[in-house]
Amino acid sequence: MTALAGWIGVTWALYLANMKLYRRWQRLWLSPMLVTPGVLIVAIAALGLSYENYLNATRPLVWMIGPATLAMAIPVYQHRGYIRQWWPALLCGTITATVTAVASAAWLARCFHLPETVSHSLVARSISLPFAFAVSDALAGTRDLTTLFVVVSGIVGIVIGDFALALLPLRSEQARGASLGAIAQVVGAARAHEQSPARGVMASLTMIFTGALSIVVAPFLSRLFL
Repeated sequence: MTALAGWIGVTWALYLANMKLYRRWQRLWLSPMLVTPGVLIVAIAALGLSYENYLNATRPLVWMIGPATLAMAIPVYQHRGYIRQWWPALLCGTITATVTAVASAAWLARCFHLPETVSHSLVARSISLPFAFAVSDALAGTRDLTTLFVVVSGIVGIVIGDFALALLPLRSEQARGASLGAIAQVVGAARAHEQSPARGVMASLTMIFTGALSIVVAPFLSRLFL
């Protein structure tokens, strides 16, 4: 019990301290998605702790993904007027992002001849973690690999997202927000909220709808492309 509370406390403390630094200086390299996991990995390795032990010690944090999934219904309800106004863009963006993400993941898996378990875990890389777990479970992937792919995808997406959007002829705040929410999930949505309210709302809604649609169509699309 002491170890359980200890590692949960360490994880929370690192995250909160990291968030304070990030909010003060607003530097991408201070993002909690980059720094907090890195510090934890170094600490776990230095102490000789296995990943399984750390996972068992922090399992209540993993359990919180369930309530977090239900909480995603709140912004959908709050912005229902926004959804009615922009539903054509949301619909097109959600379908395009979902099909592209699954197809590109399947293409990468086939090109590199990845094992089936890895391939199925990779399919869920471009959606937020609560939805990604559901997709991975449906495809008999592994949650550990899915978590890794989602985190890496989010980090890469936010790193290249601003540069890519600067090169594309997108002037609409909604289009830019949808792009960040689709390619970098919750990290992209957080980044979009920092840039403007309109981008943030569209990024959050795109992230939620893409994740929900992926649960339905990803198993079918993965069988089609893999």
